[in-house]
Amino acid sequence: MHFNLSFYKIYFKIFFIVFFISFQINFKTYSQDLPPINLLYSSYAVTSDGHFIGFYGEKNRVDARSTGYISKYVLSSLIATEDREFYNHDGVSIKGILRGIFKTLTGHIQGGSTLTMQLARNLFLTNERTISRKLEEIKLARELEKKFTKDQILLMYLNTVYFGHGAYGIWAASEEYFDKTPDQLSISESAALIGLVQSPNGYDPVRHPGRMLARRNIVLHNLVEVNKLSEYDYEKLIKTPLDLHLNDNFGKFFLEDVRKEAVDILGKKGLSLDHNELKIITTMNYDDQKAAEDAVRYQWKRFPISMQEAQIGLISIEPGTGMIRAMIGGNLNSDPRGLNRALQIKRQPGSSFKPFLYGELLEKGYTLAEPLQNVPIIIDSGTTHEWRPQNDDNDFTNSPVPMETAIEHSINLSAAYAITHLTTADSVVAFAHQLGIESNIPDYPSIALGTGEVSPLEMASSYSVFADEGKYAKPFSILKIEDKNGRVLYESTIDTSTVLDSATAFLVTTALKKVVEGGTASSIKKFYRGIAAGKTGTTQNYTDAWFVGYNPKLATAIWIGFDNPQRKLGSGYQYGGTACAPIWGKMMFEISRSVPGFASEDFRVPSNIKQIEMCQSNGEPAKLKCDDQKLYEVNADKINEIYTLHHPVVKEIFSIDHAW
Repeated sequence: MHFNLSFYKIYFKIFFIVFFISFQINFKTYSQDLPPINLLYSSYAVTSDGHFIGFYGEKNRVDARSTGYISKYVLSSLIATEDREFYNHDGVSIKGILRGIFKTLTGHIQGGSTLTMQLARNLFLTNERTISRKLEEIKLARELEKKFTKDQILLMYLNTVYFGHGAYGIWAASEEYFDKTPDQLSISESAALIGLVQSPNGYDPVRHPGRMLARRNIVLHNLVEVNKLSEYDYEKLIKTPLDLHLNDNFGKFFLEDVRKEAVDILGKKGLSLDHNELKIITTMNYDDQKAAEDAVRYQWKRFPISMQEAQIGLISIEPGTGMIRAMIGGNLNSDPRGLNRALQIKRQPGSSFKPFLYGELLEKGYTLAEPLQNVPIIIDSGTTHEWRPQNDDNDFTNSPVPMETAIEHSINLSAAYAITHLTTADSVVAFAHQLGIESNIPDYPSIALGTGEVSPLEMASSYSVFADEGKYAKPFSILKIEDKNGRVLYESTIDTSTVLDSATAFLVTTALKKVVEGGTASSIKKFYRGIAAGKTGTTQNYTDAWFVGYNPKLATAIWIGFDNPQRKLGSGYQYGGTACAPIWGKMMFEISRSVPGFASEDFRVPSNIKQIEMCQSNGEPAKLKCDDQKLYEVNADKINEIYTLHHPVVKEIFSIDHAW
C-alpha cells in the first residue's frame, strides 16, 4: 500500500487545528454580549389581490414573522442539507467540522459550520477564511444558542441568508422565485430554494437552470436520507421541472409610480420606505397587469426593426372606482425611473378624441341618426388658422351620413362639419374637461380630429365615464399602507361624481361598440369577441397611434409612438387600429380567460333609452313620408329637443307619442 505523505501531513495539521478549537470550546468559557444586530429591511408593494410586485429599500429583505409562516418542507430541507445535528448541538459540531474537512480533502467541498455558526457569520462577521474569524464565529454561535431557542435561530437564519437575485431571507426568495409566500411553498419549491443557499450565483436559475435543477434533486435526496421523503416520491419529484415564476421586473413602471406617491404620503407622517418595513397594498390587479405585459410583448415581437424603439403608454382603470389596474410606461427595455408614458406624456390623441365631440352633441339632444355632411370643408380660409381637414383615404361621399356611421368609420369630414355647424370648439373643450380631461385644449375647430394634447391617464379615466353610466372616478394607485404589524397607516377613499347623463354615456357606448364590431378597431375581434367599446386614433403625420377601449369592468388607453415626435410610425403599424387595438384585444382575451363573466357582462341600459324609428335623411323621428328610416336607440327624455335644434325658430314642441 502506498501512502500519500503530503495528504496526511495536511490532514494531521488540520486535525490539530480542530483539536485546538475543540479544546477552546470545551474548556474555556467565553462570556460576551452579542453585538447589536443591524439588518437592512425593505418596504414592499403587493397587488390588490395579494401578489408581490417589488421592494423599496437598499436590501430586499422582509421578515417572516415566525416559523409558522414558513413551509415545513423548507425547515426539513434546510436541516437535512445544512445541519442534520442542529437539534443536538450547542451551536458547534466538532463532528461536523471533521466531516467537512474530510469531504474537502476527498474532493467534495463541504463546510463544517452549523446553521448557528452560519447565522453568526451572516449577522456579525465577514467571509474571510482565517482561524481567528472561525474562533470568533464559534464564540458567537454559542452565545446565540444561549440567548435564543432553536426555533428562533432557525427563523433568524431563514430571514437573513442570501438566496440570489437580490433576495435576502426566505420571504423575499419565495416571492422572487415562485410568486408566493413561504408558507405556500411545495416540497419541490422548498428544496430548490434551500439548494441556492450553498451558492446563489453558482445555481442561478437564469444563467444555470440545469445546475439549479440538479441541486434541487440533491436536496430532495437529503430528505430521503433523513426519512422525510420516500424513495417513491423522490423518483417522481426529480422528474418535475423547477416551474419558476421569476418576478422579472413585473409592473416596474407602476411600482415606481407607487413609490413616488408613497414617499409623499409617508413624508407627512415622518416615515420612510427604506427603514420602516412597510406593506403597500396597491390597486393593481395581477391578472390585468400580466395580460397587459404579455400582450405588449406579443405585439413587439411582430414589430419590424424600425418599430422596436417605439414607446408605449398603457393604463387601465376600473370604472366606478378609479383604481388603476394595470400600467406600462415604456417599451420592454425602458427604465422605469425615467419617463412614464402612461402618465407623463401629452400627445395628440387623433380620432380617439372624437367621442368628446359626439358626446357633447348627444348631451345637447342630437341623436345617433343625425345626418353629418361628408364633404370637403375649409375653415378660416386665407388666415393663419386655415384648416382643410381630409378623410384618411382622401375620399368623401359628398352626402350626409348618420352620426353613428361617422363614429364607426371615423369620418373626419363629418366631425369637422359637426364642430363647425352643430356646436363650437369651446363647448367641446368644456365637455372634455367635465369628463376628466385636465390638459389645456385649444378651442380650435381642429380639436374635432384630436389636435390637442392629452395623456393616456386622462383618456382612460374620461372614457370610464362612458363605461360607468356617466360617473367619473378620480384615478389612484394605493389602497392602503400598513406597518410590519399590520397597523393601517394610510387608507385611500374612492372619489366619484356624476358628470354626465347616463343615457348620453350609453349612446356614446352604443356607437363605440360598432367601432369594434365593424369599424376601425375590428382587428380586435381576432383575439377578443366579448363586450367591448372603443375608439382608434391616428395623427395626421403618423407620429401617434391610439386605442382607448372599455367594457363595464375595465377602461384602457394605449398610446404608441416615439419619444422624438419627429419620428414617424410605419411598416403598417402607423394606425391605432394596427399598432394599439391588437394589444387591447389580446389583453382583454387573456383577462377574460381568468375572470368569469368579464367578457359577457353588458352595459346597463338606462330606463330612458328607447328604440325609435328615425329618419336618416333629417335625423328626426320617422314619419310616413320618410323613405330612409332605421331603428335607433335614443334618449327619450330629449327626443323632443331635436326639433328645436333643427328648427330653432319653431316654438311648437312635437309630441314624442305622435313621433312614434
